[in-house]
Amino acid sequence: MKKQMTKEQALFKLTAYCSMAEHCLAEVRKKLTTWEIPESEANEIVAFLLKEKYVDEARYARAFANDKMNFARWGRNKVAFSLRSKAIPADIISSTLDEVFGSEDYDDSINQVLAAKFRTLKYKNRYDAKTKLLRFGAGRGFEFQKMLPVVEKLVANVESDGSDDDF
Repeated sequence: MKKQMTKEQALFKLTAYCSMAEHCLAEVRKKLTTWEIPESEANEIVAFLLKEKYVDEARYARAFANDKMNFARWGRNKVAFSLRSKAIPADIISSTLDEVFGSEDYDDSINQVLAAKFRTLKYKNRYDAKTKLLRFGAGRGFEFQKMLPVVEKLVANVESDGSDDDF
């Protein structure tokens, strides 16, 4: 039989956990549920962590969005979806996305990612190349209106069979 973790032990573990890296409330609550901490004690622990700034949803969202944009090369849509899945409030998501993805670095990132993909792409004609690049970019979470000019520029010199110019 496993010994029940006390409130003090859980608090100690969570302060260490939150000190090592940014975590959101959903992750903290998941830990508390896993450790089978009663709801009333869990709420007290969460309140303490929020009050002492061990957990800050806005700070977490900024760090998450920055890391995903700069290291994983994710787009705005994919980051927004991930933050929503972590139960981050919509107003925090909106302000974070405007702050992080409002820079020229993001546009440069879209150009670099799509250009790199285009160099390795196998395609039959302009339509095929456009479709594959747009699908790839959408999977990365880039917005269509930001991808389209980049894709158009990349596939401008691709030979066409004449039937795909209206895409």
